[in-house]
Amino acid sequence: MSWLAFGAFAGLIATGYGMLRQADPNTQLPETVVASVNSTTIGRDVFDQALKSFGTSTLDQDDKILLVERLVDNELLVQRGVELGMTESDIEVRNAIVNSLVASITAEADAANPTDDELKKYLAENADNFSYTSKIWIDVWRSDMEPVAQELVRILQAGAPIPEIKGIESLKDLPDALTETSMLSEHLGPAITSAVVEMPEGSSAIFARRGRWLVVKMIAKERSYVTDMSTIRGRVLLSYRRNLANAMLTSYIDDLRERAEIQVSIP
Repeated sequence: MSWLAFGAFAGLIATGYGMLRQADPNTQLPETVVASVNSTTIGRDVFDQALKSFGTSTLDQDDKILLVERLVDNELLVQRGVELGMTESDIEVRNAIVNSLVASITAEADAANPTDDELKKYLAENADNFSYTSKIWIDVWRSDMEPVAQELVRILQAGAPIPEIKGIESLKDLPDALTETSMLSEHLGPAITSAVVEMPEGSSAIFARRGRWLVVKMIAKERSYVTDMSTIRGRVLLSYRRNLANAMLTSYIDDLRERAEIQVSIP
């Protein structure tokens, strides 16, 4: 909450200040509550959280009254939105509720601080998530004419024998074996090499390079695994927290499902 947003409610000072001052003196709120709106209480923890938005832990009495009034106004708007059925019909409202609830459920996971031994164990158990294609075996042809290159791609994708095709030649200087991707980059260029690495085994594709057309067939790939956690600790920690958050959210939703009556009709 910014001072600008806070000041937008300055017009409510007279009515708000009077309402707080004129409250029934015989009605006492618990020490942990700063306001009650239609039997819904606003806790001191909510007040303290709003107070942090000002970057200070101290406000004078008038400012505190304004802050409580802002919280009361927000609660009134929320309750009115519920009365109007916005939680059932307004997609943005429903998404905000879901996002807020998910954030509260996964907050503990987001702040998790596992030990290095725990992260090493996680890395070992999820090695595939931290692997990469280190070597590939490809065949490459080059042509000055795109239609000729496209015709070869169609033949390769059909799995048919490769005939003699005029206007296209095989790159003979490429190793006929698994080769480090960095070495192939010298022949194909970094951009094409990066795209080729993602190709499935047995697939074929065409690429434009320096006014010519390259046809690439992926024969085989080899993956390597990162075992030195110190080089990717940040990635492992992020993945650990995300996995923990997913587990917590899944458990929470499973519990909701067990307690709910659900019927579905697939269209």
